[in-house]
Amino acid sequence: MANRDTIYKELIQLDWEVKDQNEFFDKMTDKLLELGYVKDTFRDAIKTREANYPTALPVEPYPVAIPHSDPENIIKPFIACTRLKDTIKWCEMANNDVQHDVKFIFMLGFLGGHDDPNAGNEHVELLQVLVTNFQKPEVMDRLVNAKTEDEYMEAVLSMEGL
Repeated sequence: MANRDTIYKELIQLDWEVKDQNEFFDKMTDKLLELGYVKDTFRDAIKTREANYPTALPVEPYPVAIPHSDPENIIKPFIACTRLKDTIKWCEMANNDVQHDVKFIFMLGFLGGHDDPNAGNEHVELLQVLVTNFQKPEVMDRLVNAKTEDEYMEAVLSMEGL
C-alpha cells in the first residue's frame, strides 16, 4: 500500500513545543517548505481549511488531529507525524463548538483530489485506517512512549492496515 511510502522520518517531530494551532502550522509549514513537500500556498491553505473544516478526532484515549489541505498545494505526498510536548486546543471534526486537547497530530499531504477517482478513495481509506488505529490503546501507548524518531516511526508503521 502506498501509505507506508509517505511516512518520512525527517517529518517526525517529537515533543514539539507550540503554544497553539497557528504556531504548529507555521513551524510545520516551514519544515515542509524547506524540504520541498509543499508549495508556498500551503500555509494559508492549511490554516483556512482547518478553520472551516476542523480535524480533531475525539478518539480515546487521546484525541488526534489530522489536518490536510487541498492537493494543489502539495508537491510530494506525505504523512507528517508530530507528538507535542504539551497539548493544544483543537476543534473537533464536524463540530466546531467542541475543542479537544491534542497532543498527536498527523498532517496529511495528498496528491489527486476528490475529482480523481483513485486518489479520493485512497485518502478516505487512509483516514479510516488511522482512525481505527488511534482507538487502540496499545498503538497510542507506543506513540506516547517512543523515545526516538526511529521508535516513533516504527510505532506508526506497526499500525494495522498501513
